[in-house]
Amino acid sequence: MEKCKVILVAVLMICIFAACGKTTNPVYLPEQEDIISIGVSDGEKTAFSPNTEEEATAYIDALYAILSDMKLSNRESITDTPVNQDYITISLNCADNTTTLFYYKDNGTEYVEQPYQGIYIPKSSLEEKITELFALSEQNPPVTVTFQATVLECSKQSVLVEPVEGSSELNSADQITLPNIEGTDFQAGDVIEVHYNGSIMETYPAQLGEVYAITLIEQANTDTMWDKIPMVMVNDKLYYDTGKESALEARCGNMDGQITSTVDGTQTPTENNQSNFGAGFGYQYGSEENTIEIYMNEKWIVFEYRKDA
Repeated sequence: MEKCKVILVAVLMICIFAACGKTTNPVYLPEQEDIISIGVSDGEKTAFSPNTEEEATAYIDALYAILSDMKLSNRESITDTPVNQDYITISLNCADNTTTLFYYKDNGTEYVEQPYQGIYIPKSSLEEKITELFALSEQNPPVTVTFQATVLECSKQSVLVEPVEGSSELNSADQITLPNIEGTDFQAGDVIEVHYNGSIMETYPAQLGEVYAITLIEQANTDTMWDKIPMVMVNDKLYYDTGKESALEARCGNMDGQITSTVDGTQTPTENNQSNFGAGFGYQYGSEENTIEIYMNEKWIVFEYRKDA
């Protein structure tokens, strides 16, 4: 009898520890009433919830019910996107942010992955709702959202912009990277209009789900745009672009600071960590006195302090 009691206590202790060690890791979803549209994309085609309010609400409610009723699998999410899987991206679009999930099947089982949060198994078929949405998109044109923005930087591959004052996109991000879909040579200061699918990804700079077109609205005044040399203020000193790339080979991996704000290219920075050529660049103090080196476009560019400038 005493032996049975000992065994019973041991079993109870194991159950208690197992329960304490178990984590639920619930999927993170926005509030249902905040969702204005749902988008799905397989990389080749994109579809969005119906345009009419009644149909959109019905679809959002049905899909939300499936996503909010999933069980946690024994798999872990350790990357930004699923590994070795042909997945479909699910975007839950709110007025000021987007929550992204990934759907895929493995050995006949449906999974939903939320990066670094967890991998889940829906209790009802999610594949049917996704297939339904793709079918609806073939009957209805995609939703197109437009906004205007000022160009900060431009390359053949991408355009870095700042949404204009008053746009809802500015509430989501002060900088957005766009694919330069036609390789247009935009100039810093140009005002453009962007046509996209309404999805804004939670990165910095932010990215858009799908861009349909970029058109030039107002061209910058090229006569005055670059009448000041690129410069940045650090510790109450103005450092000027020398046009030289750093020759330093061994370098510490940590930045000494970052450019956090910017003014127009025709203006002079007046605040610390402010430049007249853009923000978001890290810098390190240079090996030579009165210099800093700024990491831009995968290069370290030397800027120098000029006492008499």
